[in-house]
Amino acid sequence: MRAKVLNPANLLTTLRILLVPLYLWLFAQGTWIMAILALGVFVIAAITDLYDGKLARRRKEITRLGKFMDPLADKILVIGALVQFWIMGLVNAWLVGIIIVRDFWVTLMRIRGIKNGTELKTSGNAKLKTTVQLTVVITIIVLTGVRIIARDFGYTGPWINPSGYRIIFDILVSVAVIFTVYSWLKYMISMKPAKAQ
Repeated sequence: MRAKVLNPANLLTTLRILLVPLYLWLFAQGTWIMAILALGVFVIAAITDLYDGKLARRRKEITRLGKFMDPLADKILVIGALVQFWIMGLVNAWLVGIIIVRDFWVTLMRIRGIKNGTELKTSGNAKLKTTVQLTVVITIIVLTGVRIIARDFGYTGPWINPSGYRIIFDILVSVAVIFTVYSWLKYMISMKPAKAQ
């Protein structure tokens, strides 16, 4: 029996994508309350990634659309956040650029795989990469919120210095870049689009 495209798992994936602009708007407001709300929205979006695949397998509703949209939704969520960090001056553009190039390239390979009838699967390296990226983004959101709270409540010490946070954030994103490049290299070595996320 062919699985329906409109199923709970695919709806969860769609929800993850729809939450991205809400998160971006909340985080852009620059207040600690909005930062907390943005964190909540981002965490909810990240949690949907844990359940859409499990839900599809349990209900036997795995679709080709779902296999493509699930990792794409992750990329939209992570890249959307990282690009906003860059625009806000929180991280270096070249670090974000590496992640964007890798994900764009892999997405093109996945599209080619679909056209060739290749089954798309997510490797352990790709899952680890996504987990690290999500963790890095969440950490930056939390630290940004802490800085705003400290500033708004009158703290004037070094912990509200933007340049100090910029160094920390660049280090965090660099860790994500390392895992991203490693996943990319493993993908290119294997040259099997079905193994990429």
